[in-house]
Amino acid sequence: MRQGWLVGAMLAASLIGGAVSNVLLTARLGAQGAGVVTASQVNIVDGSGRLRAVLSGDDERGLASLAFYGPDGVFRGLVGVDADGHPVLRFNDPDGATRLLATVREEAVVAAGDERARHVLMGSQAGTPFVGLADGRRVPLQLTLGDQGQPRVNLFNRRGRPGIGMVVGADDAPFLSVFDPAGSQRLALGTVQGSTVVNLTDGARPRLVLGVAENGRATVDFYDEAGGIERQVAADTR
Repeated sequence: MRQGWLVGAMLAASLIGGAVSNVLLTARLGAQGAGVVTASQVNIVDGSGRLRAVLSGDDERGLASLAFYGPDGVFRGLVGVDADGHPVLRFNDPDGATRLLATVREEAVVAAGDERARHVLMGSQAGTPFVGLADGRRVPLQLTLGDQGQPRVNLFNRRGRPGIGMVVGADDAPFLSVFDPAGSQRLALGTVQGSTVVNLTDGARPRLVLGVAENGRATVDFYDEAGGIERQVAADTR
């Protein structure tokens, strides 16, 4: 009985709320004056009667939009807002392929080019700006900026795993990393506190490290499977 009473109360509240909303909406629309037109869709035609634009409150894409059409009747672009309130901008070529798409959700993203093939992505993710070169859904090249402005370039293989990475750290130290097809790092090259270091790994741990210290002293370190130095060769600087 109590459950039925609650359901009835909820239904009554929803009916009352709907009635109040309708009254408020009607009052608001009425207050706008006799020159206001209320419609779910407005078709705009040119002097020859051809459809050139459609203003819709809910189009076939689920958007509130202003859509534009070419003289051949082919859809060419729109400005709209999706069902969740996110703005959308889309421009198509004469063949119907999207050439420019911009959206703003948590952050803005712009795609330029054929989104079904090669195109460019620009935007921000978690506060980090990025530029990506994409091939369909795959993004094999990405450029980003870290929290302290450090630039990073990442190249990915066809499986989406890292292939090459380059970064200039917050301390202005450059690093280059090379990965195998499985995404394991095999080579790291860079500078550390004035020293040049080349680190060759087996995919899990360093096995050979070549270095040139700031004073010019060169060393070659061999590591065992446990990660300890097995042998060191140092150049005689005398």
